[in-house]
Amino acid sequence: MPEHPQTTTPTNLSASARNYAREEDARAIGSNALGLIEFFGQHMNLQSLDGVTLAYDYDEALKELDRGVETSTELSASKEWGIGIAMTPAVLRDGAVKSHILFNAAVLEGLMEEPDSEACQEAVHTIAHECAHVEINAIKDRQFPGVILRYQAKTWYEALRLEVIEASWDEYAACRISAGFGKNPSENYKSVFLGALSEAGPNVREAILKCRHDADYDALILEAQRNIGNLVKYASYVLGTVDGLSQDIDADFKEISEALKGHWFSPFFFRLRDAHRVLWQRFGEWESLTEFETIADIWLEMLADRGMEITPQEDGTMYVNLPFRADTSAFQAMMRGVQQSTKGLQGWQLPTIKTVDDE
Repeated sequence: MPEHPQTTTPTNLSASARNYAREEDARAIGSNALGLIEFFGQHMNLQSLDGVTLAYDYDEALKELDRGVETSTELSASKEWGIGIAMTPAVLRDGAVKSHILFNAAVLEGLMEEPDSEACQEAVHTIAHECAHVEINAIKDRQFPGVILRYQAKTWYEALRLEVIEASWDEYAACRISAGFGKNPSENYKSVFLGALSEAGPNVREAILKCRHDADYDALILEAQRNIGNLVKYASYVLGTVDGLSQDIDADFKEISEALKGHWFSPFFFRLRDAHRVLWQRFGEWESLTEFETIADIWLEMLADRGMEITPQEDGTMYVNLPFRADTSAFQAMMRGVQQSTKGLQGWQLPTIKTVDDE
């Protein structure tokens, strides 16, 4: 019989269980999770795995994780379009970059069911996906030492670009690596992506109209990043899974294919796919962070396409130009202001404005 490859999972790896009602459940699920991680260590490099946390108080566990260094942002679960159930942040231990996996314990309850059950296979895939992030963090640290948890972006513009690059590439790669383990996650990723696809553009339009009224450009940038940045990220989940399973968008994701037809995001979706594939071909051989800049360039062009032209300035600030377009004109901004100011008035409606296009 062929021998199984040796695992890269640390021999002293342990799991911390939080807020379990019964200790025996914590022990059983923790043991099963560690067994799976040891198995995935035969297929991925998990040498830099620091530890594992299974928490019913997942939000609190994220906040309390010792990162080994002060960070500018607090860890929190995703709540935009999809609910975050696991995370693998980088941590510093004795000066070395490691990774710590945290799970919402509820998603691992399936490990107590039959191995072939849907709940169990969903848990298996979730663990595989987070193990993939361990390998990705380690490879990035190897190729670009002194960056993870050490480098601070010099400007807000640079920070936004790095945020998009990390979220997009890391999820593409993690999905591609873990695609064949456990339950196929395509349906979940498809649902979340389609939600972001339908809402991101209108949300940015609404934010631009609001900015024309109150001139709060910082709020505009944050809202645009929330929408456009997440759209790029959730598209990357889909693209990584498609490539990991050697599938095709048109043949295997017909609902997404139909939704993209004639959609403003369609050309960006396929450019993002091509950018990820180029990076994947050089996986672990990258020589410069500039190789990843294509992802941020696509993000910047998406913002411009939706009516936000952002130009970095020499002093570190950003110049935001909002060209007048039919859907974000001064008239549209005025109408939005009237609507906001008359909310709650009974029986009052905006008059119907007839334009040349209506005749």
